[in-house]
Amino acid sequence: MLISIIIPVYNEQENLANSLSFLCEQANRFPLEIIVANSPETSDETPKVCKQYAKVTFLNCKTKGRAAQMNAATKVAKGSIFLFLHADVLLPDDFYIQIKSVIQDGNQFGFFAYQFNKNSRLLAFNSKFTVKDGLFAGGGDQCHFFTKETFLKLKGYNENFCIMEDFEMMDRIRKQKIPFAIIPSKATVSARKYETNSWLKVNVINGYVFLKYKLGVDPIKLRKTYKSLLRESV
Repeated sequence: MLISIIIPVYNEQENLANSLSFLCEQANRFPLEIIVANSPETSDETPKVCKQYAKVTFLNCKTKGRAAQMNAATKVAKGSIFLFLHADVLLPDDFYIQIKSVIQDGNQFGFFAYQFNKNSRLLAFNSKFTVKDGLFAGGGDQCHFFTKETFLKLKGYNENFCIMEDFEMMDRIRKQKIPFAIIPSKATVSARKYETNSWLKVNVINGYVFLKYKLGVDPIKLRKTYKSLLRESV
């Protein structure tokens, strides 16, 4: 079972080095395809970083935005499973085995629980909620994976969403009652947002923007609100 790992990036040269090193090691053990879907607005050394890894396919996307970049990569992906990964997230060592097991059990979609790369009681509290299904389950940091057939049936991510594309996808999956599973083996997520903002501030902003999304606020307005309130390190 070939898994196509798709990483949408925008100025992620530092995080990519760690992520690609790990994934290329895993590609020596399991049938994996690694595709980096680069934003047309990237201005750092991301292309040079990717060229250092023979197992990595580098794709210069014509349209910016995570949803558009992920969709573009699926057009060239060869796997029967699509796994979408943020550049600052590291998958657990057993991710291939876990995904294969979940798919063989009849699920068509899934994602991982996660932990943060920083030792903090507050962040550990956040990560506890990623193990079970709930209102905020299925965010992009949880690494969505689909059977190719299911992804095509859903017509990919909604490119009208420059933010919250992950939750918009989750809403469609729930509505169509597509069987899915949460893998308890935890991915490791960067705590960089919490390093430039307080724990309380990040969670309040996330909740506020999520509420606005649920109320049907235009995605462009959501993105402007998010960027104006949250100090991001990238």
